[in-house]
Amino acid sequence: MSPEIWGFTGALVGAIVGASASILTTRINSKNAIRIQENIDKNARKERYREFQRNNLLELQEKLIYAMRLVTKAYFEDLDNYKKTKKWKSSHLTTSLDEEIGNCFRELFIKTERIAENEIRDEIIRLIKMMSDLLMGSTYEIVEQNQITLANTFEHVMPKLGKVLRDNY
Repeated sequence: MSPEIWGFTGALVGAIVGASASILTTRINSKNAIRIQENIDKNARKERYREFQRNNLLELQEKLIYAMRLVTKAYFEDLDNYKKTKKWKSSHLTTSLDEEIGNCFRELFIKTERIAENEIRDEIIRLIKMMSDLLMGSTYEIVEQNQITLANTFEHVMPKLGKVLRDNY
């Protein structure tokens, strides 16, 4: 073979090897860029999820405290009526308080169903049921016992809710 053919073959092989290396490098870089973008998207989704849970739990904490205040207010309203009439539940709650309690419970149920963690969701559902039991108690003695149980449960659930909340930061 003549030196010109060897030179041409060498140049051709060099061009093919160079182009192949360039194509391979571009392909590897593209795959890495796609993988990096997928990780960024995955992390952004996780952060949106955590932010949603965090905001929901913060609002739920506030709403639970508000609900306890309303339930206690209803209890005292019933207690005043009991002292006057000597009959438990002799009259209905004021319309405004009844409406406030209804709206508050509606929001509590919505926010509770949005909680991702089953254990805390179940505990909050039990707490809401205890609030409802207090409001529906048929005798003074039952309501007094429900009031104590509710207060103890509330003191137990709120720190757990706080822990779940902190875990989302």
